[in-house]
Amino acid sequence: MKQWLSISLGASLLFTGLAHASTPLIGVGMAKYNDNFQTILRHGVEKQVAVMDADIFMENGQDDVELQMRQFRNLVSSKVDAIVVAMVNGKSAPEMMRLASEAKVPLVFVNRNPDPAKWPAQTAFVGSDELESGTLQMEELARRANYKGNVVILVGDPSNKSSVMRTEDVEKVVAKYPNMKVVQKKIGNWERSQAATILVDWVKQGVDFSIVAANNDEMAIGAIMGLEKAGKNAKDYLVGGIDGTPDGLKLMAEGKMAVSVFQDAVGQANGAVDAALSMARGETLASPVIWVPFRLITPENRQEFE
Repeated sequence: MKQWLSISLGASLLFTGLAHASTPLIGVGMAKYNDNFQTILRHGVEKQVAVMDADIFMENGQDDVELQMRQFRNLVSSKVDAIVVAMVNGKSAPEMMRLASEAKVPLVFVNRNPDPAKWPAQTAFVGSDELESGTLQMEELARRANYKGNVVILVGDPSNKSSVMRTEDVEKVVAKYPNMKVVQKKIGNWERSQAATILVDWVKQGVDFSIVAANNDEMAIGAIMGLEKAGKNAKDYLVGGIDGTPDGLKLMAEGKMAVSVFQDAVGQANGAVDAALSMARGETLASPVIWVPFRLITPENRQEFE
């Protein structure tokens, strides 16, 4: 496998025509590189492309919607054999689908579901069903809390559908139990540093809570850091995340994180690359949506995910 490094927005011009070689060329647009889950996803894509004996050209969207759209247009105009994209923002999806469809370039969304009313030909999504993640997380936190206690929620990004669904699922579970309630929720933008600051502020403000439900492991880690910075013992709280990242599992082993939900980044990466190459060969997928199941992680089964 050859890996074509993205040096500038115009760099894609360097490989125009390579897609017509015998080795298929997959263009990949990542939301950002400096994120633990996205890093695992990115490396998974790279490894699967190598296994499938294809070439790859990868772009870093740097969490910038406009930058990623420019990168996407370059990939389309360069006539890669297929595109795999982890969107910065779901609002980009209609334009991405239009551009790829007009150019007849197979397009696979990974991790973040565009969920169109109708799937265009040669377009697919590989990821996990967000109806499961927040529900699995909060039901286990509730069970461990004996179905009582005040809950705070760390929200990833309100413009991201996964974040919205995870938050709603947590709220629905809490609403089922009379002795539980959500007392605060705040946006942490998926980042541990922001989550840590939020938790310090909540403690200083005297917010009464015993359970933290974070939309991802990074914010759950930040919550633990914030509690400790505020002079609290993190083990006195039930903190839950989503993703099952190595850093999160390490804190679970230390008894500081109670729950996570494994989002199989490698499984998503493998499925996305396989779907992209299948469509590039002219094959029709059995379904445009390919689910990779979530799995609950607790201290009791943690070692299965390490």
